[in-house]
Amino acid sequence: MAKAGDIGNASSDLTNNLQRDFNLFIQAALLDLSSEEDPISPIDTGFFASSWTASTQRPRPDQAREDHPPWSKIEPSYEGKPAPASFVEPRFINNIKFNFKPFSKVFIGNRSEYAASALGSRRSKIVKYVGTLGQLINATFTDKKPSIAVASRKFQGGSISPTGTKGIGQFADPDREFVDYTNL
Repeated sequence: MAKAGDIGNASSDLTNNLQRDFNLFIQAALLDLSSEEDPISPIDTGFFASSWTASTQRPRPDQAREDHPPWSKIEPSYEGKPAPASFVEPRFINNIKFNFKPFSKVFIGNRSEYAASALGSRRSKIVKYVGTLGQLINATFTDKKPSIAVASRKFQGGSISPTGTKGIGQFADPDREFVDYTNL
């Protein structure tokens, strides 16, 4: 946010904060969809949950599991539960630059060939997840960022302050050390 008295940078500061939050939101959504713990995406071999991506162009479902080791070697269980060797390892998240501009169209999609049938699976929680995106938006797009404090000095309990008084209560204990923090 703009510093007090520095209104000239308010517009660029707000735009930068909005862009940062927008990209954090996209990244958080991709990580949620690729989660192996309490999965949102159905997991059989793990290929579908590993194939989420984001782009300014609609992702095409053009990737076959059989063409991508190690998933090509995992035998699907088809039993409504993950195959014994299944695992999730996001394949595209590290290749995304996450410099999407605010108000631009960004598509979050899946590149696996069988994305449509996986989305319709009884084990898919994706539709329910889309309904809860408002909570993620509210948590991500906020001007209340974590408070940061820096330790500026350390003092010994029982020491005499500049005003000539000794510490009182827990601050009077000469065996304890205390740190003074300055909020940024």
